[in-house]
Amino acid sequence: MGLTRSLTAPSMQGLPSRQGVTLLVLSVAVDVNEIARLGKDFPWVKPSGCPRCGQPLWWHGFVLAYFSCLLEPVWLRRLRCSCCHRVHRLKPAGYWRRFRSTILEITQSISHRSESGRWCRTLPRGRQRQWWRRLQRIAGAVLGLFPGSTSDALEELRSQGFIPVSLSFECDNSGAGPPPYLSVSLP
Repeated sequence: MGLTRSLTAPSMQGLPSRQGVTLLVLSVAVDVNEIARLGKDFPWVKPSGCPRCGQPLWWHGFVLAYFSCLLEPVWLRRLRCSCCHRVHRLKPAGYWRRFRSTILEITQSISHRSESGRWCRTLPRGRQRQWWRRLQRIAGAVLGLFPGSTSDALEELRSQGFIPVSLSFECDNSGAGPPPYLSVSLP
């Protein structure tokens, strides 16, 4: 049993990068409220093939996910590629990866804050502050001293492929990098 160092951790493999994009979270046009109503009985449509290798995907269970419009978590479908062994998750379109609020809610909050100097009353203030700080941080680092409004910075970053309110500075905000641990082969 030898120790081998893997170039990328299994949980990090297939994340988007600037060269080639392999998505682990697949956006599908479905209604979150309908998923919540039907639960695991929701009729998910299986994608035609793996985004990385094109081979057929197999159903691989469910995972709980939270959305800001619902109080309870909902079950999202997972798929596994039998060829490249990637596990993909189906997520409703209109949401960025790792965000529970819609893209529309986030952009409206940023626009409202930029124009009025106040936070939206319909969303938690702490969450809006977090988006605001992250946007300013990424806009300053990627765009330099951006002369326009914060709303302009948000749209410019989106057009460049960034998730403008994410912590990651990578394009597509992949966060992929070398693993922080060694991979060990099991007998």
